[in-house]
Amino acid sequence: MPQLAHAGTTLFLKRWLRRPFAMGSVVPSGRLLAEEMARATLAALGTRPGQVVELGAGTGEVTKALLAAGIPARRLALVERDPELAVFLRRHFPGLQIVEGDAARLPRLIDDHGLAPVAAVVSSLPLLSLPAEVVNGIVGGVFDILPRGGALVQFTYGPKPPVPRGLRERHHLLGTHGKRVWRNVPPAVVWTFRRSAAA
Repeated sequence: MPQLAHAGTTLFLKRWLRRPFAMGSVVPSGRLLAEEMARATLAALGTRPGQVVELGAGTGEVTKALLAAGIPARRLALVERDPELAVFLRRHFPGLQIVEGDAARLPRLIDDHGLAPVAAVVSSLPLLSLPAEVVNGIVGGVFDILPRGGALVQFTYGPKPPVPRGLRERHHLLGTHGKRVWRNVPPAVVWTFRRSAAA
């Protein structure tokens, strides 16, 4: 895996130099953050059947952690908009379903690729740096496809929740978070969002 990590970091940096605001960070998620994302996803899944959909899979750092945590390859689908990153993912994760497309059109992607039902969504997208209309489309689409009790697992580098307050109120979302992963560069926090029982 060291060669994969080096190749992934090099490609990620190249993509960041071209489109820094779309990538959100100059380096991929670190191993400890990826493992925390996987733990939160397993906790969110429980015994619920269905697909785990990863948004913004990038170079597969979180993907590796999800597989290592025991999520079967047949249950994992990756969504990546960047064509070069999608090619990288297909090369290094040949057993997974890779969907090249825009996460802001998630319900359509799920229908087109026969991925329903979806049990959980894991996101590495830089929600706080994307335009509001794009974030609205992503979060709205995620909770359109998730069943009652289904969760969105999302990390952020900032001190505030990665889903803006207005969107949390519109979709009746409750968020919980883990401890800050200080050894990630930069330090990050993993959040889990679900619809409230009263929604």
